[in-house]
Amino acid sequence: MKLKAIIVDDELHSLKTTELLIQQNCEEVEIIAIAETPEKGIELIESLHPDLVFLDIAMPRMNGFEMLLHLSYRSFDIIFTTAFDEYAIKAFKVNAIDYLLKPIDKTELIEAVNKVKSKSFKDEDYNKLDIFLESLGQPSFKKEKVAIPVDGKIQMIPFSSIIYCESESNYTFIYVEQNKKLLLSKTLKEVEKLITHPDFFRVQNSYLVNLNHIKEYIRGEGGELIMSNGDEVRVSRNKKTALLMLLT
Repeated sequence: MKLKAIIVDDELHSLKTTELLIQQNCEEVEIIAIAETPEKGIELIESLHPDLVFLDIAMPRMNGFEMLLHLSYRSFDIIFTTAFDEYAIKAFKVNAIDYLLKPIDKTELIEAVNKVKSKSFKDEDYNKLDIFLESLGQPSFKKEKVAIPVDGKIQMIPFSSIIYCESESNYTFIYVEQNKKLLLSKTLKEVEKLITHPDFFRVQNSYLVNLNHIKEYIRGEGGELIMSNGDEVRVSRNKKTALLMLLT
């Protein structure tokens, strides 16, 4: 019987490359879905109940670790696709979590899949993902501040104090508590990669919001958010479902 697999990766090229490598080299794997966002990944995993998930780590809005923490269904094997640091890779090994370094090597892919296929499913195997997720709560994985370059300095800004970020051409305004506003000479996409935190969500092309600073959601085609500082932020229609899933 084939292993039903889902691939989650925010970079379309990487997503398609992984899919093609699996199709060409792993006939025992059936790719049942692919997702370009962690939110879509959550939706697909919860509804399709795969046997195996290939998961990217460095994704904006919600990285691979944080995505796993949002799942209620966890009875699957996981292979991370990553360029993550050596410390994290050691953590994967300790918790029997497999990984592939990008660019993915064909031989290593085959070995990782064979390992999943041949392993014996004892009761303790099913809680390996839970054990790994518990380890994410350790201080070494926690990050409470983000380094923001402003006026030739690096400011350490607590995630909790950021209300939302707004795109302005090739610049980004960051609105923080106490009515402060920072101007960065970075695009919102670049800022989004700096703020890889589960509390932040891109509600449309121009806005990245802190979910904890949302006071109200006003229904509409996409809807509008009232933030803690009183500002209004529009939500795009195609982001509405994912946003409501995170808020409820």
